[in-house]
Amino acid sequence: MQDEEGGVARFCFKKRERIRTRREIGAVFDGGVRWSVKGMRLHVLPNGGADSRAVFVTVRKYGNAVARNRARRVVSECWRIVKGGLKSGYDLAFVIFPGPDSALTRRPQLDELVRRAGLQARANG
Repeated sequence: MQDEEGGVARFCFKKRERIRTRREIGAVFDGGVRWSVKGMRLHVLPNGGADSRAVFVTVRKYGNAVARNRARRVVSECWRIVKGGLKSGYDLAFVIFPGPDSALTRRPQLDELVRRAGLQARANG
């Protein structure tokens, strides 16, 4: 797999791929289409750009800060691995609900949400 500079693609989560401002996050929640599975919800809004951007939020009653941060890290890592094979040009907000925080449980949830949202890139052939 190659990146836009012609080199080998890195599975990193760059700053330009993050939604950072409260205003942008609110726009995704207010104007985006949403899909849910048990344990996670996804809001999707086309952004008209070349890159897809994402933000990971937990519900208020998730637990303490350590649990919330771990949940965001786990889902962010799952997203980092999956995002290379998806369509570009969307803002995505993942809402994480309490549950087991391991890649084994969160990855299938993320995969199902991406599938329901129709974000998989079309296979050549």
